[in-house]
Amino acid sequence: MLRSKTSLTQAFSLAIATLSVLLFTPPTLAAEEVVFRYGIFRQRLAVPELTDFAETGETSRVLGRYLQKANSNPESVRHVLTQPIDINRNLLDTALNNPAADKLLDELGKMIQTPNDKGNREALRTALIRSTENDNRLTLMEVIQNYPTNEIHLDVKRAIKTYNQLAEYQEPLRQAIEKASEVRRILEKQGITLPKFLK
Repeated sequence: MLRSKTSLTQAFSLAIATLSVLLFTPPTLAAEEVVFRYGIFRQRLAVPELTDFAETGETSRVLGRYLQKANSNPESVRHVLTQPIDINRNLLDTALNNPAADKLLDELGKMIQTPNDKGNREALRTALIRSTENDNRLTLMEVIQNYPTNEIHLDVKRAIKTYNQLAEYQEPLRQAIEKASEVRRILEKQGITLPKFLK
């Protein structure tokens, strides 16, 4: 009887400890696979495989075959994956957390999508913020790595076009965000409270 009571106490303690770990460990869900769409072509690729390509330029057999089918230059694709866009994390967080940014995120959500094409806006916002956490810059590769679902669907044609546009306008965008932040600070010092949708 004493032994079963001790076993029950140990089992209960283990259950409490396990529950504590599960409740207080932050989730680290990130994309494990990318499904590339390029016209009629579809290709599933492990994120570590794509990361190796982005870092070293070496293509796996699967990726090499896909790039050949899609008639894509490996160096051009690698450039798109690794081309950094400089943007301050706090400014980005502010810019992405207001209603005006929702349209932009919805547009980008046509390029980078969740497996069921739902919650694209929230997933993309999370990936963008996570990607700028350490160095106030992001790359498409980082966005893929930080995407908060096991699988990410990427429209390659749209990605190349959109990313090139973002890279071209990154400096004007950064300046606009900084000016807006400065105006907000000046108004707040004057005692003018901004509506929530402008913050």
